[in-house]
Amino acid sequence: MKRALRRRLGFCACAVLSAHALAFAADATKAAAAPSPSASATDGAASGTSAPSASDAAAKPSDAPADSTDTRGSAMRTYQTALANQKLAPTIPLSVQRLRDDLGEIEEKLSSGRRDEAIADLVYLVESDRFEAFKDSEEGRACVFWLGDALARGGAFQPARGYLTRLLAGSPTDTWYRRAVHSLVDLALESDEGERVSKDLSGVPSSAPDEVTGDIAYLSGRLADRQSKPDDALAAYARVSEKSRFWAQATYLSGVIEVERKNYPKGEALFCKVADPKLTPKKAPLFGGMDFFRVRDLARLGLGRVAHEQYRFDDARYYYYLVPQDSDDLPEALYETATTRYEAKDYDGARRAIDDLNKLKVNHAYEDETYILDAYIDLATCHFPAADRKLDAFLKRYEPVRDAARKLTQDDAAVEKLSESVRTGSDAAAAGLGVPEETARTLGALVRIDADYGRAARRLAELDHQMRGLRSAMGELDQASQKLASPKAVRGQSDTPLGQSDLDKVERIESQIAELKRLIRDAERGGNGKRAEDLDALKKEISALEIRARAARAALPPPSAKAGKTGADLAGVISNDRARATALYNDAQTLRIAVEAESLGLAKDALVRLDRRLSRLLRRARLGRIETVLGKKRSLEMEVDALSQGLLPQTIIDSLDAARYLHDDEEFWPFEGEDWADEYVGGEGVR
Repeated sequence: MKRALRRRLGFCACAVLSAHALAFAADATKAAAAPSPSASATDGAASGTSAPSASDAAAKPSDAPADSTDTRGSAMRTYQTALANQKLAPTIPLSVQRLRDDLGEIEEKLSSGRRDEAIADLVYLVESDRFEAFKDSEEGRACVFWLGDALARGGAFQPARGYLTRLLAGSPTDTWYRRAVHSLVDLALESDEGERVSKDLSGVPSSAPDEVTGDIAYLSGRLADRQSKPDDALAAYARVSEKSRFWAQATYLSGVIEVERKNYPKGEALFCKVADPKLTPKKAPLFGGMDFFRVRDLARLGLGRVAHEQYRFDDARYYYYLVPQDSDDLPEALYETATTRYEAKDYDGARRAIDDLNKLKVNHAYEDETYILDAYIDLATCHFPAADRKLDAFLKRYEPVRDAARKLTQDDAAVEKLSESVRTGSDAAAAGLGVPEETARTLGALVRIDADYGRAARRLAELDHQMRGLRSAMGELDQASQKLASPKAVRGQSDTPLGQSDLDKVERIESQIAELKRLIRDAERGGNGKRAEDLDALKKEISALEIRARAARAALPPPSAKAGKTGADLAGVISNDRARATALYNDAQTLRIAVEAESLGLAKDALVRLDRRLSRLLRRARLGRIETVLGKKRSLEMEVDALSQGLLPQTIIDSLDAARYLHDDEEFWPFEGEDWADEYVGGEGVR
């Protein structure tokens, strides 16, 4: 019983650690529901990586200072005390070898994605009184680092800062000191914690290794850039050493600032330091890793744009050519190459670039613009029928998308369905938007790549992930309470069969309804109009099932805390934390409504911008079709004028050329005035 209960409470304590951090993450989510200036989205959220202590059960999440580095470890220490009072504390003494063995298992869990289990083990270990004697050892500092790093990657930023800043009390040359700085900088770049982390790192001495000071300087530059202080940002980026993993990023962003100031020569020189292997410091790619080469591609695009801005079209083509074939930025480089050659009136070069782009057969951000540029190249080379076909195809494909985007902005329910399909990664055609399938999929793809909506959707997914973890924590707490109340009772690991809770059943029904709708769509496409009545009847039944599924979800009762005694003993601690987790879960549900409303607003804004963009392109397409008609008219006028002067048009001259009708494996010998009978196969003796 001791082992089973301690294991369960290990998860609970990590889960119970989770209520406070969920509240903290919830506040951050609410603040960041609008577009966030963070460098990138967070990796995800910790389902069971942060929660309340028994002693804090009566406190509100907002009672803790916003910039606190409290790890909430008092929750685990409360459990340790309660376990000891009930004779359930571990009896095996802790040793360095035991820490090494545990670390091996923990690192294996982290590498295999079992982050919550690793955090549960680490919290139980680090917050134990037995750990005090080993906290300054190599193994002890490793435990603290892995706990802080796992919490940071799970989205529990406040407790993560608390553990990682503990390691900054040692020597800057220490391995775990340097790794703690790296994790804190990553945490700041991936969240809204930049200012707080910068204060945490203010005590790092200037004599620290270059890779440490370089990370801190890069963070300072990013913060200054976000605050629109370009001079401070440039000064900070200049302090980033070539031994820093952020040297390429700092140099590239310095070039961007100079280009924004119209200081093109200086910006181009900075881009060249990254783009040209001869100018790049030898150690920069080694320390930068794979991110270095991603930034190198961006620097080459930047050089091409600077040259394009200065009408140096040949230089721009050369820089775009340097982007490698396996780069994610290749479609962008090919499109901008085509644009550059078109403006330089090198229509053959523009045609080759567009053809290379079309051969990639990948979706990219310039897909709609490519249609227009392709057609306008044909217009410039007087290929009027081809240009007209391409412009007509663009109108047929994107005009319904524009109309659908305009229609959906007036229908909140449809926007909600589209947002849900994009956020969950399901087929937008199955969302029931009332538009054709291909149009729905195009809308989903265009909304998915919208940066502002993407950040809000990730925040909502993070909150959902944390809420699922909190539900799991409440179930663990309930089972622990039952085990304590009747320790000798024999029961399964869970009273509720796996996947058989009310919420699980509703979610399973909803996924099955979505699959049925997909099968019906497939049947409609392949049925050639047969058995339409049967399919219509099935659609009506599925619509009724959808209504019932929504009603079932709305009828799900909110989680409620079970009545139990309170106090400092183990049962009281669990009861207090169960009540606290319930309150936080209900608060999170209220918060989710607000965050979802924000994400829906951003989805609607994305549709409005899409409407404007496509409207502009559709106008260009219609003007292009007018140009094709005028071009055909002018071409006919020129042919008539040439015929009146006794000149044959080139098209007629080409039609008289016999060689143009030959296949690749044929050869044409023109008649030269002599006819030899023996040259005819089978014609011997014929006169």
